[in-house]
Amino acid sequence: MEPIPATIPSVMNPNFRISLVFVAVLAGLVLLVACGGSGERARDFEVVQFNGETFRLSQEAESHVVVLNFWYPSCPPCREEMPAIEAAWQELKDEPVRILALYVPQGFDSEQDARDFVVELGLTFDFATDRLARIAEAYEFEAFPKTYFIDMDRNIVATNLGILEKEEIVQQVRALIGGQAS
Repeated sequence: MEPIPATIPSVMNPNFRISLVFVAVLAGLVLLVACGGSGERARDFEVVQFNGETFRLSQEAESHVVVLNFWYPSCPPCREEMPAIEAAWQELKDEPVRILALYVPQGFDSEQDARDFVVELGLTFDFATDRLARIAEAYEFEAFPKTYFIDMDRNIVATNLGILEKEEIVQQVRALIGGQAS
């Protein structure tokens, strides 16, 4: 009987090792996409906010993290998440962040309905209308509500489809302010 060697030699063939590396890389990419990081540069746009001021993404992103939310008033998940966005804004408003909710006209909702909704809930972050849905089209999103987290280099580093909680917004923004996306 032969003695058992002190070290176990590699029994994996080279093709199996390559397959394992490929699977690990693929899993990492799937995880990145699942977390919402697109690596895309955010498309620039300019809108007039409900308060009459102009918001231009390229200017705001020079010194602020931007949270861009697409919504409409009669969308139940949109309505549900707005208080969480407001709570996050109240916690973050003294930090280098801008939150812009873009109303995208849908169905029977009018811009006045959107403005009334903002007043009804006492929302204090920024709102504007994507009048012809051109910004929504440029961002190629598939459903409401959709939120994009944009860093100061104007990269989309995370997205969220569906209802966000206050803690998720605060954590993502603080990570971006600190220079690291979560």
